[in-house]
Amino acid sequence: MHTERDHFWLPEGISLQHGRERRADSQKQTRRLYGEDCGEGLGTAMTVEIKPAGDLPESIALSLDAPSYGNCENSGPILVPRPRIEAQGSNTDSSESLAMSGSWPLKNSIAGAGAGCVSSIVTCPLDVVKTRLQYQGVLAEKYQKSGYKPYRGTLCTLQRIVAEEGPRGLYRGLAPMMMGYLPTWGIYFAAYESLKREFSANTWLSVGPTAVHVMSAIGAGASTSLLTNPIWVLKSRFMTQSAFTDYRYTSMWHAVRMIYSAEGLHGFYKGLGSSLLGSTHVAVQFPLYEFLKHWMHVDSEHQLESSRILLASAVSKMVASSATYPHEVIRTRLQNQSAPPYKYKGILHAIRLIYHEEGAAAFYRGLPTNLIRTVPASMMTLLTYELLIRLL
Repeated sequence: MHTERDHFWLPEGISLQHGRERRADSQKQTRRLYGEDCGEGLGTAMTVEIKPAGDLPESIALSLDAPSYGNCENSGPILVPRPRIEAQGSNTDSSESLAMSGSWPLKNSIAGAGAGCVSSIVTCPLDVVKTRLQYQGVLAEKYQKSGYKPYRGTLCTLQRIVAEEGPRGLYRGLAPMMMGYLPTWGIYFAAYESLKREFSANTWLSVGPTAVHVMSAIGAGASTSLLTNPIWVLKSRFMTQSAFTDYRYTSMWHAVRMIYSAEGLHGFYKGLGSSLLGSTHVAVQFPLYEFLKHWMHVDSEHQLESSRILLASAVSKMVASSATYPHEVIRTRLQNQSAPPYKYKGILHAIRLIYHEEGAAAFYRGLPTNLIRTVPASMMTLLTYELLIRLL
């Protein structure tokens, strides 16, 4: 057996043996680590021997089976760059590794889709409020002589929607929202975990875990935006439609037909540029989430440390949302342009025009509502994902 890289970060008391393959055996002080299981590209035929027998703290022993993030100290999890292995029977080993670890892309997709479904149902009312607040600058200018009254704050907007449209108004766009969140999180988590493994496995890419997380988050975010942008256009149209909008859709399929008829295929990809720019959001959120999980020692697959996961997801989401919120305002404005002449001709034009007409505060309109919605949504999404990934 041959390895191209042999530098590792290990807890004290653990050594690696090369050139031998042993199956996991709870009666021995030897375990086999599978790369798909550990999330940072562990080799499929590396053997870890625990020494001395019986003297190793349980927290370190558990970390051998845990997802691992970072260069760790004595009691932390392990980060091992996956070696390039050339050996007979490697196909069998790879299949066996995949089956035993269970961390194949479908597993990540199912867990991500389930998490997105739960989150979308619970947070839909606040998403409607946030979207109305983001878009009202356009409506206020267009219909200021027709009696249009802007929304005032989160609570007042909630009350007004219920008064004017009934409770059902708070769930406008739920169908496309669920159709969006299921594939979005399913694609995102599968791509994110796969990219982490690939970046960690490349011998020519000698970067630390933080850089791996940033690159993986950006790649996963960009691919997800390309595949799901049409769904988010539908969601945004449904949530903003009212007596003052140019469009009025009776169902999701009616919206698809109307958008395609009036705007062509391009209509489903409005706001894509700002969505791709929004990959900076996950480039902040997920590396920070991974760092906080490692810092708080959330490193066991056998016990779900809910409070720490909730705290890590809340802090990372709050920081990322506050730092990158303006792109959401721009995306909402671009996606809801349904009929020419279009007010905004692109991202840069939208930035200049919004700033000139409404001031810098317009880029943060709806931010409190967004945080009220997205922070609990992120907490629920990531906690559900961590739970499902352990159950699958």
